[in-house]
Amino acid sequence: MLLRKFSGFVLTTLLTGLFLNLFFAIMDGYDNLFASLGVLLAGAAPFILLIGLPVSFLSDYLTKNINAKQRYKKAFLIHIIFGLIIGLVLSFFFEHLVLVVITLIAALIFWIVDEILRKKFKGTK
Repeated sequence: MLLRKFSGFVLTTLLTGLFLNLFFAIMDGYDNLFASLGVLLAGAAPFILLIGLPVSFLSDYLTKNINAKQRYKKAFLIHIIFGLIIGLVLSFFFEHLVLVVITLIAALIFWIVDEILRKKFKGTK
């Protein structure tokens, strides 16, 4: 499970960084699409590690005894609710509501990656 979670953290960080890069390129009209990718990855990684990873562990713990269809829904809700809460807290401190959208999308990406890796790792056991 630790390997799956670490893999999920790495993939989520990369995908979130790519999304943020594309998002800011569209919003601000960057000419060089990947100019700030390293900065965005470095900025997203600590939040995903310190917030997203514990939420993912909590989601697994809370949904471990639930059937598959219900587990997907409840795991999704846990990820999204925590993404919303963290986004609102961050937007309160930094006064930008776009942080709510970014954290919700990062939570969605983490949930999708985690569910895909769950199926892949379950098939290898």
